[in-house]
Amino acid sequence: MHAGIFLTLLGEPSLESVIETAEKDKQEWTELKRRLTERTANINVISSLAVAACATFLTTAPPTNIAEWTHVFPYICIGGAIGCSLLAVVTGLGLLIFLNSAQASTFKRVLLLTLLMMPLTFLSSASVCAGVAWIGAAWFGNILGVQLAMSIGCSVFFFTLFVVIAVIY
Repeated sequence: MHAGIFLTLLGEPSLESVIETAEKDKQEWTELKRRLTERTANINVISSLAVAACATFLTTAPPTNIAEWTHVFPYICIGGAIGCSLLAVVTGLGLLIFLNSAQASTFKRVLLLTLLMMPLTFLSSASVCAGVAWIGAAWFGNILGVQLAMSIGCSVFFFTLFVVIAVIY
Protein backbone atom coordinates (compact mmCIF):
# COMPACT_ATOMS: atom_id res chain seq x y z
CA MET A 1 0.00 0.00 0.00
CA HIS A 2 2.80 2.42 0.85
CA ALA A 3 4.48 1.77 -2.49
CA GLY A 4 1.25 2.74 -4.28
CA ILE A 5 0.98 5.95 -2.28
CA PHE A 6 4.60 6.87 -2.97
CA LEU A 7 4.26 6.04 -6.67
CA THR A 8 1.19 8.28 -6.85
CA LEU A 9 2.76 11.17 -4.97
CA LEU A 10 6.41 10.97 -6.00
CA GLY A 11 6.71 8.62 -8.94
CA GLU A 12 9.18 6.62 -6.82
CA PRO A 13 8.64 3.36 -4.89
CA SER A 14 9.73 4.75 -1.52
CA LEU A 15 10.70 7.95 0.21
CA GLU A 16 14.05 6.46 1.20
CA SER A 17 15.06 6.05 -2.44
CA VAL A 18 14.10 9.67 -3.10
CA ILE A 19 16.12 10.94 -0.15
CA GLU A 20 19.06 8.75 -1.20
CA THR A 21 18.86 10.14 -4.73
CA ALA A 22 18.60 13.70 -3.43
CA GLU A 23 21.71 13.31 -1.32
CA LYS A 24 23.86 11.51 -3.92
CA ASP A 25 23.00 12.80 -7.39
CA LYS A 26 22.41 16.51 -8.01
CA GLN A 27 21.08 15.96 -11.55
CA GLU A 28 18.48 13.37 -10.48
CA TRP A 29 17.43 15.65 -7.61
CA THR A 30 16.89 18.48 -10.09
CA GLU A 31 14.92 16.13 -12.36
CA LEU A 32 12.71 14.98 -9.46
CA LYS A 33 11.99 18.58 -8.47
CA ARG A 34 11.13 19.40 -12.10
CA ARG A 35 8.70 16.45 -12.32
CA LEU A 36 7.01 17.35 -9.04
CA THR A 37 6.78 21.01 -10.07
CA GLU A 38 5.15 20.10 -13.40
CA ARG A 39 2.72 17.74 -11.67
CA THR A 40 1.75 20.38 -9.13
CA ALA A 41 1.34 23.02 -11.82
CA ASN A 42 -1.03 20.68 -13.70
CA ILE A 43 -3.07 20.11 -10.53
CA ASN A 44 -3.28 23.88 -10.04
CA VAL A 45 -4.56 24.41 -13.58
CA ILE A 46 -7.22 21.71 -13.16
CA SER A 47 -8.23 23.12 -9.77
CA SER A 48 -8.53 26.63 -11.18
CA LEU A 49 -10.74 25.35 -13.99
CA ALA A 50 -12.89 23.50 -11.44
CA VAL A 51 -13.38 26.73 -9.47
CA ALA A 52 -14.53 28.55 -12.59
CA ALA A 53 -16.87 25.75 -13.66
CA CYS A 54 -18.46 25.43 -10.22
CA ALA A 55 -18.88 29.18 -9.92
CA THR A 56 -20.71 29.17 -13.24
CA PHE A 57 -23.19 26.60 -11.97
CA LEU A 58 -23.74 28.56 -8.75
CA THR A 59 -24.58 31.75 -10.61
CA THR A 60 -26.82 30.47 -13.41
CA ALA A 61 -30.27 28.95 -13.48
CA PRO A 62 -30.66 25.48 -15.01
CA PRO A 63 -31.84 25.65 -18.64
CA THR A 64 -33.97 22.50 -18.31
CA ASN A 65 -35.67 20.61 -15.53
CA ILE A 66 -33.44 17.53 -15.99
CA ALA A 67 -30.96 18.67 -13.33
CA GLU A 68 -32.10 21.03 -10.59
CA TRP A 69 -28.82 22.33 -9.19
CA THR A 70 -30.49 25.34 -7.54
CA HIS A 71 -31.95 22.98 -4.93
CA VAL A 72 -30.24 23.40 -1.53
CA PHE A 73 -28.35 20.07 -1.46
CA PRO A 74 -26.63 20.32 -4.88
CA TYR A 75 -25.97 24.00 -4.27
CA ILE A 76 -24.14 23.25 -1.00
CA CYS A 77 -22.18 20.43 -2.67
CA ILE A 78 -21.10 22.73 -5.51
CA GLY A 79 -20.05 25.31 -2.91
CA GLY A 80 -18.00 22.58 -1.20
CA ALA A 81 -16.39 21.75 -4.54
CA ILE A 82 -15.38 25.38 -4.96
CA GLY A 83 -13.90 25.46 -1.47
CA CYS A 84 -11.92 22.27 -2.03
CA SER A 85 -10.72 23.47 -5.42
CA LEU A 86 -9.54 26.76 -3.94
CA LEU A 87 -7.71 24.87 -1.19
CA ALA A 88 -6.07 22.70 -3.88
CA VAL A 89 -4.86 25.82 -5.68
CA VAL A 90 -3.53 27.46 -2.50
CA THR A 91 -1.74 24.32 -1.26
CA GLY A 92 -0.41 23.72 -4.78
CA LEU A 93 1.06 27.21 -4.85
CA GLY A 94 2.64 26.58 -1.45
CA LEU A 95 4.11 23.33 -2.75
CA LEU A 96 5.48 25.09 -5.85
CA ILE A 97 7.15 27.71 -3.66
CA PHE A 98 8.62 24.99 -1.44
CA LEU A 99 9.85 22.86 -4.36
CA ASN A 100 11.53 25.77 -6.13
CA SER A 101 13.59 26.58 -3.05
CA ALA A 102 14.02 23.04 -1.66
CA GLN A 103 17.46 21.64 -1.13
CA ALA A 104 18.18 17.97 -0.58
CA SER A 105 18.88 18.67 3.09
CA THR A 106 15.41 20.26 3.64
CA PHE A 107 13.61 17.33 2.05
CA LYS A 108 11.88 16.19 5.25
CA ARG A 109 9.49 13.26 5.31
CA VAL A 110 6.48 14.70 7.08
CA LEU A 111 6.64 18.11 5.45
CA LEU A 112 7.07 16.71 1.96
CA LEU A 113 4.36 14.07 2.25
CA THR A 114 1.92 16.57 3.71
CA LEU A 115 2.64 19.11 0.99
CA LEU A 116 2.46 16.52 -1.78
CA MET A 117 -0.80 15.03 -0.54
CA MET A 118 -2.73 18.23 0.07
CA PRO A 119 -3.34 19.52 -3.49
CA LEU A 120 -4.28 16.07 -4.79
CA THR A 121 -6.47 15.34 -1.76
CA PHE A 122 -8.33 18.64 -2.04
CA LEU A 123 -8.79 18.20 -5.80
CA SER A 124 -10.14 14.68 -5.22
CA SER A 125 -12.51 16.02 -2.57
CA ALA A 126 -13.70 18.69 -4.99
CA SER A 127 -14.36 16.00 -7.60
CA VAL A 128 -16.39 13.96 -5.12
CA CYS A 129 -18.40 17.05 -4.08
CA ALA A 130 -19.10 17.93 -7.71
CA GLY A 131 -20.14 14.35 -8.49
CA VAL A 132 -22.48 14.23 -5.49
CA ALA A 133 -23.90 17.60 -6.55
CA TRP A 134 -24.66 16.27 -10.05
CA ILE A 135 -26.28 13.15 -8.66
CA GLY A 136 -28.36 15.27 -6.28
CA ALA A 137 -29.29 17.74 -9.02
CA ALA A 138 -30.40 14.94 -11.33
CA TRP A 139 -32.34 13.31 -8.52
CA PHE A 140 -34.13 16.56 -7.65
CA GLY A 141 -34.89 17.08 -11.34
CA ASN A 142 -37.57 14.44 -10.73
CA ILE A 143 -37.40 12.70 -14.11
CA LEU A 144 -37.59 8.93 -13.70
CA GLY A 145 -35.34 8.09 -16.67
CA VAL A 146 -32.57 10.36 -15.42
CA GLN A 147 -32.89 8.99 -11.88
CA LEU A 148 -32.66 5.45 -13.23
CA ALA A 149 -29.63 6.30 -15.37
CA MET A 150 -27.92 7.91 -12.37
CA SER A 151 -28.63 4.88 -10.20
CA ILE A 152 -27.23 2.50 -12.82
CA GLY A 153 -24.23 4.77 -13.42
CA CYS A 154 -23.44 4.92 -9.69
CA SER A 155 -23.75 1.14 -9.40
CA VAL A 156 -21.36 0.61 -12.32
CA PHE A 157 -18.94 3.18 -10.88
CA PHE A 158 -18.80 1.53 -7.44
CA PHE A 159 -18.52 -1.94 -8.96
CA THR A 160 -15.61 -0.79 -11.15
CA LEU A 161 -13.98 0.90 -8.16
CA PHE A 162 -14.33 -2.31 -6.14
CA VAL A 163 -12.79 -4.39 -8.95
CA VAL A 164 -9.87 -1.97 -9.40
CA ILE A 165 -9.12 -1.93 -5.66
CA ALA A 166 -9.38 -5.72 -5.51
CA VAL A 167 -6.95 -6.09 -8.44
CA ILE A 168 -4.45 -3.64 -6.93
CA TYR A 169 -4.41 -5.32 -3.54
